[in-house]
Amino acid sequence: MKLKYKILIVLIIFLFFYWVYLSFLSYEYPTKEEIDKRINYLERVINQPLNKEAEVVKLGYMSSEFMLFSYAYSTYAFTSLIVSDSTYKERLVPLIKECIIKSMHPVVSFPYDIDINLLRSDSIPDYSVLYLGHLNLMLGCYRMVGDGDSFNQLNDNISASLFSRYAKTPYLMLASYPESIWIPDNTVGLASLKLHDWNADSGFGQISEQWVEYAKKNYLESETDVLYSTVDASTGKALEEARGSMLGWSIMFIYQFDSKFGAELYENYKEHFSDNFLALRLFRERANERFLSLSDIDSGPIFLGYSIPANEFALGPAILSGDLRTAKKIERLIGFGARSVDYNNELRYKVRFVSMDISPMAEALVLNSMVMRCWMEDKESFKGDL
Repeated sequence: MKLKYKILIVLIIFLFFYWVYLSFLSYEYPTKEEIDKRINYLERVINQPLNKEAEVVKLGYMSSEFMLFSYAYSTYAFTSLIVSDSTYKERLVPLIKECIIKSMHPVVSFPYDIDINLLRSDSIPDYSVLYLGHLNLMLGCYRMVGDGDSFNQLNDNISASLFSRYAKTPYLMLASYPESIWIPDNTVGLASLKLHDWNADSGFGQISEQWVEYAKKNYLESETDVLYSTVDASTGKALEEARGSMLGWSIMFIYQFDSKFGAELYENYKEHFSDNFLALRLFRERANERFLSLSDIDSGPIFLGYSIPANEFALGPAILSGDLRTAKKIERLIGFGARSVDYNNELRYKVRFVSMDISPMAEALVLNSMVMRCWMEDKESFKGDL
């Protein structure tokens, strides 16, 4: 055998074993330097006035929801950081407050037909659970880690309204838009009620326990045991099949009010929606569509059945589940699909291969996934630290 073929065979064997070696590595919490650089970028964006030059406003041209999500997921990431390390509190609590203020700005709230003045009343209209859920969870986060009571009354009003509406509906689901019910949006609303219960001992968290029992009976696919995506507003029956872009999202928030159910869903998601390639694990948008699949604003581009949200939203649940090898594989995939931009002491991503710029929402989502914590899991410990 010629020398060049021997060298090629040795190289292939080496690369194979290196690929196998990578599959055994576990996810590690990001360094403080990396976290600080990611915060630097989000801090600059959060403090921008909401005019046409603001990065959040430009992102809203793609989808108005992305503006709200940018502030909401920044808040959740900052909350997890404070819970993990109270030294972040001085810097991040003011940013959480600014995220809340910006989320109530007409530019962000207008698409949901919100009258901010009515939110402060005792009789709140049946506004979108998508908007109210995120706003209320942000308010609860501020109440948990902040020093003031600036938003307590607003948090109380929205929580009471959401609890009353959930208690009245026979199928424990509220609409995101008129006649349009999305399960992921409801998991946010339920998490906000659980957090309000933890903060204020309101008893509103009990509705999340009822929801879990109802969801297990009515909203789990029989073949995969994961949640459907949508619900028929008139009948309460499950509609659209489970999708990766919806599942990871739902699981992240379910972990905040029922970590056991969240872990079960994650394991089923991993089993039925992902493929293991040793050093990488890829999550599909739909369980049985490995090649051809329809894309939309929620899934983004789909490659051979795999979507960007399906993979990014799996990172946080993998970390919370203690599945650190899978978390490392997802982190490695994110690194392959995105180019890090380290400029002016800020760190963010640029998507490779496709023309798709969804920063700052993407940065908030990724940071939240990387540092995610179950805020209320260790109640006494957290209260002592905060």
